[in-house]
Amino acid sequence: MTQSITKTTGNTGIRTLIIVATTVLIGAVLWLLLPKGSFSNDLTRVGQGKPALVMLREVHVMGGDQVMEQMQLIHAEFQDSVEFLVVHTGQPDGQAFAADHNISDGSLVLFDAQGQVLGRSARPESPDALRQFLTELL
Repeated sequence: MTQSITKTTGNTGIRTLIIVATTVLIGAVLWLLLPKGSFSNDLTRVGQGKPALVMLREVHVMGGDQVMEQMQLIHAEFQDSVEFLVVHTGQPDGQAFAADHNISDGSLVLFDAQGQVLGRSARPESPDALRQFLTELL
């Protein structure tokens, strides 16, 4: 007496559905983690005659996205006088910047026009706190 094992199409369909759903979910999470602003990541702009505000972004941490939103809200006020930059820890220059300045996700470093550090800030609580950080140091 022999038994034959047959696959049912229902199991294969469920397995395929789970794989597709998981792929879509992972894609959605990655999309949400993408930087929301269009700030440059070119650190060579620091010290080029205009103060620069550099924010460190770690894409796997959720706090920096709030700072990006705050930067976008005040950008119009300061765009003529301050260079807004964002560096990512997923890039070697971002990792080096984080190590050099001993900062983490959402932290800010403000440089003067010659590239000297004017100050550092942990994640600001609000756009007003970010605005105050800039106005006090410039």
